[in-house]
Amino acid sequence: MRVQGILGTVLLAFSFSALVGTAEVSWKDVDSYTDIRPADGLKDRYQQKVMDNLTEHFQSLAEKLPEEQKLEITVTDVDLTGRLEPTFGRSTSNFVRIVREIDFPRMEFDYRLVGSAGEVLKEGQANVKNMSFNYDGLASRVRRNDLYFEEEMLTEWFEETLLNQPDE
Repeated sequence: MRVQGILGTVLLAFSFSALVGTAEVSWKDVDSYTDIRPADGLKDRYQQKVMDNLTEHFQSLAEKLPEEQKLEITVTDVDLTGRLEPTFGRSTSNFVRIVREIDFPRMEFDYRLVGSAGEVLKEGQANVKNMSFNYDGLASRVRRNDLYFEEEMLTEWFEETLLNQPDE
């Protein structure tokens, strides 16, 4: 009886995963991006963390697409929220990311939405930015996600561009 319950749960999970869209994200010429640099730590490790987190966010957004649709993204530029400013300690110099209202997040990417038969449903180039992001002191202390503003901007683009389209 217990095995049947577990098997039923597993089959149910697979049936739900078959009903959602997917995303493939590629990153082009990362070293030429406007700003994907760490305030401290290893540059390569930080870039990989940012790319992994944003790829995961695109994939979670794609789950809102109708079944068997695939979103293909090629990221061509990233400008993270804030700006790196030098700080000088006693023996070394480091950087800190300062966030002001004029240092809004921005991303450029090419996208294609592909249907189940391989047909292109929608494609284009996106230059998204969130010039009116809300950076208030209390909210910033509560947030645990370093890419909150970037993910918020991508979610808004996704919903406006791919989900909330009138029927043609």
